[in-house]
Amino acid sequence: MLFLMKESLISFLDMTAWRMETPQLFGGFHLCALVVTAAAAVCAAAVFAHRIRSKAAGRISLVRILVACGCVLAVLEVYKQLFLYYVVNGEAYDWWFFPFQLCSVPMYLCILLPLAGKKLRRTFFTFMSGYTFISAAAALIYPEDYLRSYISLTVHGFLWHGILLFISLLIIFSGAADSRGRGIIRAAGLFAVLCAAAVLINIAAEPLMQAAVQNGAGLPHDHAAMFYLNPYHLSPQPLVSSVQKTAGIPAGLVLYSLVIAAAGSAVISLTSRAASGSRKARSSTR
Repeated sequence: MLFLMKESLISFLDMTAWRMETPQLFGGFHLCALVVTAAAAVCAAAVFAHRIRSKAAGRISLVRILVACGCVLAVLEVYKQLFLYYVVNGEAYDWWFFPFQLCSVPMYLCILLPLAGKKLRRTFFTFMSGYTFISAAAALIYPEDYLRSYISLTVHGFLWHGILLFISLLIIFSGAADSRGRGIIRAAGLFAVLCAAAVLINIAAEPLMQAAVQNGAGLPHDHAAMFYLNPYHLSPQPLVSSVQKTAGIPAGLVLYSLVIAAAGSAVISLTSRAASGSRKARSSTR
């Protein structure tokens, strides 16, 4: 029975393994996909935010929309993991793709929203309004990691980060983020906890990846890089790796984390003020 299920699964994955020439970074395909994805995310977020603000139970509606987004992301992630394992890597697991990147976090936070208390839920909203916006925008502008020769993986990448952009903009437009100092600090604290978890995953995966390399698994990566915070290997980020080469790997990791935290905090503050100003302007014209 299990064998038949596995064969059916592999057959399904093979049917979706459509090939194409790998799109060029900043080429026509990338730029068109970027514009379409961003425009769709902005328009959808504006429409749903308007509906949320027009209802008395706006926060509940926001939670329901975000939970639905989290479930969609979970389905997409399961497909990606299975596709990479069976089709791309020949039934060997590449821990580089373990679902705990900054771009993966919203999947977990959205699903956990109904279980979170009011204060923690507000922290989730605040975090996703800033840190998720940065990760989604950066990945859409520079999608080198998911411009692939497989159509499904490339579409998956743009769809995934389009949903992330929608999530962050929906929270911003609906005014659910806490842009006060306390709210920004709590979001930064959540980021710090996630960074610590990412480092622990990278440490735990190191012997597994090295064993896979020694066994000739033929994986495209030789280490895990959750949040790009691996304490054993130079970062793939050019600026961070240059710091690590001169000041050591830990110094580069700390610098990278601080830069992301500063950028996330700035986005939370600026976008919340801009959205608040826009809502006040609309109210004054009515």
